[in-house]
Amino acid sequence: MKNKDFVSSKFIYVLVSLFFDIVLFFNANAVLLKNSNDRTNASETHSTTLYDVPIELKYDHDKYFVSGFDGSANVYLTSYNLVRLNAEKSPDTRSFHLVVDLTKVKEGTVEVPVRVVELATGVNAQVDPGNISVTVEKKAEKTFDITPVVSLKLLPEGYQLKNVSIDKNTVKVTSGASIITQIDKVQAILPSDVILDNNYSGKVYLQAIDKAGKVLPAKLSPTSVNMKVDVELPHKDVPIVGMITGKKDDSIASYNFKLSKDTATISGEQKFIDEISSITANINVANITKETTIKVPLSQDNVTISPNVIDVTVIPVKKWVMMVIK
Repeated sequence: MKNKDFVSSKFIYVLVSLFFDIVLFFNANAVLLKNSNDRTNASETHSTTLYDVPIELKYDHDKYFVSGFDGSANVYLTSYNLVRLNAEKSPDTRSFHLVVDLTKVKEGTVEVPVRVVELATGVNAQVDPGNISVTVEKKAEKTFDITPVVSLKLLPEGYQLKNVSIDKNTVKVTSGASIITQIDKVQAILPSDVILDNNYSGKVYLQAIDKAGKVLPAKLSPTSVNMKVDVELPHKDVPIVGMITGKKDDSIASYNFKLSKDTATISGEQKFIDEISSITANINVANITKETTIKVPLSQDNVTISPNVIDVTVIPVKKWVMMVIK
């Protein structure tokens, strides 16, 4: 009996030992797998490309004017830290900026590097282009009259340009000393996407133009003006034709009438104007038994009429009554 108990106890001990060995084996493998994943994540490189990042120029703004460069560059960012990389992606949370230092550059056209400053730790950056060409000149200022420009191509068929006005007549121009001598005029050009099928009122930006029509680099104050454009619809004069309507009195044989105007001006789209040869004035003679002047409205689909109301003098012609005397 004791031998059986001993064998049974030994068997249970072996099972328990085997159980703990299995638990330790799986636990050790789980730890190794976790460490392996951590090392993989730590070595993963994240990247992104930022387009049109503004370039800040450092120079003496009171003395010089800089032109001939693109004011932005593309930046390629890489980092093991995704949180920091995402922070640098957004303009709202970004710590870095692009700088071109011109404080020691002399007048003329030079090529200078674009530097990345204040970039977050653990983030790397490459700039494209890494260098830019700029022209540095002595600053010059001059006042120009503003010329409003409206292309007749913006008018639909039959429309006419009636009046163009702007709320400011002069502009202060700041540019390089050589550039400012090339400026022929400053124009306020109505954008080409505007369709002048009605009067226009809105903001129009200014441009400094040379004699060939080329836009020159310059700082303008103001940068824009408010422009008003009045257009005139296609129009023509047509005769007014009177027409008697309404039930006449039994004592009236007929009606004569006199119009205060013989013609009216119609305006609208050209295709509707072309279809109309006259305007009808409907003269309602109901209850009119003596000479009376009434107002008659003029109307026609798809066009505007001027005047839209005329005076009409209605003259009734009474019937002759023959009396028989016995």
